[in-house]
Amino acid sequence: MVSVADIKKDLPGWPDDVVEQWLYYFANEPDCGWPPPEPLGCHRWAGLLGGKPLSWWKQVSWKEVTARCTLDDLAAKAKADVSDIVTEFNAGRADAVTKKRVAQPWIYIRDNGSFPRPLVTIQRPDGMSLIDGSHRMAAFVIFQSLSDVDLAKINVKRPSLDQAVWRGAHSNGELPDH
Repeated sequence: MVSVADIKKDLPGWPDDVVEQWLYYFANEPDCGWPPPEPLGCHRWAGLLGGKPLSWWKQVSWKEVTARCTLDDLAAKAKADVSDIVTEFNAGRADAVTKKRVAQPWIYIRDNGSFPRPLVTIQRPDGMSLIDGSHRMAAFVIFQSLSDVDLAKINVKRPSLDQAVWRGAHSNGELPDH
């Protein structure tokens, strides 16, 4: 079993929350492990790390910031991914795992007016890229789509569109491939 501390040996300056949300789960998957191979080749980590090796990610620093969180604020790929989840969920076609991954943050958003944990993001020229948090963002979009009447029925206010996110930035200003 790989621990957060094991991962942080390679990424010592990274916040625990970013490691826990994004890398920890995959590091403990049988087809991933830790550390990722270098070069990545066709390994599953290649897709999870945006095509960049661990040595590249070691030059990324993270800062918790407040960002506007709407579909229009997302980069094209993130917008498409979140829209697909919302469409599946709203059409009743989502599988049990997707339903759970959307329902849990939806309840948290309803009760607290915020994400359960800040999304893990990188800012791209076309908007915010989601490194981790597509299902939370889908839950937020679904919640934001409720009418004022529906919100009044459950006695909650509409959450602010401005939410806490982790924003990663590479020391050279470079971006992951995807």
